[in-house]
Amino acid sequence: MKKLKIVLWVIIIGFIAIIFFSNKDYLLAKQVLQIDLLYGEPFHTMELPNALFFLVFFLTGFLIAYFISLSERFKSKRTIKNLNAAATSQLEEIAALKKEVESLQSGSSDHKAEPKEPT
Repeated sequence: MKKLKIVLWVIIIGFIAIIFFSNKDYLLAKQVLQIDLLYGEPFHTMELPNALFFLVFFLTGFLIAYFISLSERFKSKRTIKNLNAAATSQLEEIAALKKEVESLQSGSSDHKAEPKEPT
């Protein structure tokens, strides 16, 4: 399984390298990002390569998705914890009921095993 993971990562990195080198001219070209605000003058960044813009916007989207899903993960962990506690308590109750059934069965079998003497 470890070798399969390594092979998959090498394939993924290879595809990323192919995409980068086939678009190298575009990704390394420098551009200015301009944001037109409703008030005041437009905001201009310094000249940066397109690859940096792609990386910044990808990481921003990744972080937004991570923080949005964070609350769901906490809810899921709490639900799993509650369900595990309920399962544990039910297993304990089952064990106690089994002991009670065994004690009743052994008590009734002892009772039947003793023959009564006729009077």
